[in-house]
Amino acid sequence: MIRAALAALVALAGPVVAADVAAPDLRGIDPAALGYTYAVGTFAPEYAPPAPGSYTLPVIQTVRDHPLVDAAGPTTLFALKRGQVAVVAFVYTTCVDVAGCPLGNAVLKRIDRALAAEPSLARQARLITVSFDPERDTPARMARVRALYRPSASWRFLTTRGEDDLRPLLEDFGQPVAKLRFADGRWSGLFRHVLKVFLLDRENRVRNIYSVGFLGPDLLNDIRTLLRETTATPPSRGSRLASPTMAASAPRHGAARAPSPRHR
Repeated sequence: MIRAALAALVALAGPVVAADVAAPDLRGIDPAALGYTYAVGTFAPEYAPPAPGSYTLPVIQTVRDHPLVDAAGPTTLFALKRGQVAVVAFVYTTCVDVAGCPLGNAVLKRIDRALAAEPSLARQARLITVSFDPERDTPARMARVRALYRPSASWRFLTTRGEDDLRPLLEDFGQPVAKLRFADGRWSGLFRHVLKVFLLDRENRVRNIYSVGFLGPDLLNDIRTLLRETTATPPSRGSRLASPTMAASAPRHGAARAPSPRHR
């Protein structure tokens, strides 16, 4: 049953998977591991998102600058942000988990459309998609994937030059990623990962982290809320919290970050 569902997901991945990277080999993988990686179904929050500016988003952690690269050449996270609010998502382009990277890309596509519809908002916000599979997701491949989404200039697709640049980036954000291997140690082509999307303020501080069930209209409201802040010093962690999506936030910077199964 799992293999049949995965075969359908591979088919849905379409030309992005078929272009230049073979689909993952799922034979011989422990079904329990697949159940973790290919979590089926998400829950729909039953609440109305609060109005932008009617709540506060406390600081979760501060991230450092990190080198990145795309088809235009080398750059850095902060150079892309340019002191603006940014949404950062970590993906790999051969992911066929319907509740994983494709979901994250679909949500960012909706956010990108909303930003493009409001030029004043687009000038103050950036969308940044970074691959954690630099071995296959080359700058040229990321450029081809980006073209499929026909994004506005505010949405960039990047990768790293290799593991030496990738590892500290993932550790800084607290994004757990592990290669899913066969019993003999060979890599299956899949990653075990928990979908996380990070909202950064102008000072490069993480102000919210979204997982599967919390990707939706709240993200755009949170962007607007950060843009309405008039002081350079955001509220402390003990301030009033009204954003429902904070339930998905990761541990504080430096805390344990072992992967945990998604909430269904």
